[in-house]
Amino acid sequence: MELTIKVMRHEGAYFEPWIEDFVTDEAAGCIFHMHHSDITYEGAAYFAEALTQQARRWRPRPPDMPRGPRIPITMELRRHMEGERDAIIVDDREDGIHYVVRADLIKRHAGEVITGSQSERSPDWMRTPARYVVHLKAS
Repeated sequence: MELTIKVMRHEGAYFEPWIEDFVTDEAAGCIFHMHHSDITYEGAAYFAEALTQQARRWRPRPPDMPRGPRIPITMELRRHMEGERDAIIVDDREDGIHYVVRADLIKRHAGEVITGSQSERSPDWMRTPARYVVHLKAS
């Protein structure tokens, strides 16, 4: 079963971002539902890609294994990124996860929802260290 993370933008009256877990015959994962003012169209696509890459490095802890520690997850918004095509850089390590994100893609509050939900869920998952970059798409 493929693990997939989706980020959906919604119009209308403002609402707090929320998360919906899903399981189908083909895929499992979650959907981050966000108001369109909290994340850009491009930001939703880039976060879906970065979060899916990250989720595929995680595995649920076996039922007989005790819960793990809650790991800190942080997000830094930057006006200027290391590489001109970098949109999101994820440092995924055993002791924590740090996102560096191009500031015009997401509002700080929405980023806090993503990092907070991941931190809350982290004791039930195991993962291996990684670092990966999501690049801007050529116009």
